Amino acid sequence: MEETQGQYYVSSLHESDFNRQANRRAGIKGLKQRGHGSRSWIKIDQDGNSEIVTLDKATIMRHCSLPSRDLRLLDPKFIYPSSILGREMAIVVNLEQIRCIITADEVILMNSLDGTVGRYRTILCNRLQREKSGKGCSSFCGKL
Repeated sequence: MEETQGQYYVSSLHESDFNRQANRRAGIKGLKQRGHGSRSWIKIDQDGNSEIVTLDKATIMRHCSLPSRDLRLLDPKFIYPSSILGREMAIVVNLEQIRCIITADEVILMNSLDGTVGRYRTILCNRLQREKSGKGCSSFCGKL
């Protein structure tokens, strides 16, 4: 930067140059990209229907009214102790392989190749469909 009569200004870097440099840095190996990636999630509604969706962190934060620090618990890159966080509009669950967000209308389960996630998805969908059909918990609880 150059100084001219007490004012600072950048003499050789225009906005378009800055944008080009930022775009070049985005492709550098080893440079951390923070919080902009989308992940694959399994969305299970209250009727037991499931679908695989791709959601980014900001969308989940808006939809579930969660702060970003709560979503950090669900990041598979970090290892946190098992925890369940109760918030006003959602419950954030981190139990070893099962990482999900539970709201009043749906469960958003982190998609994984782990067999535990697939079994949990199947069991949860079956229970919700059984509840919808009117059999309720009494038929399931009697088998425990």
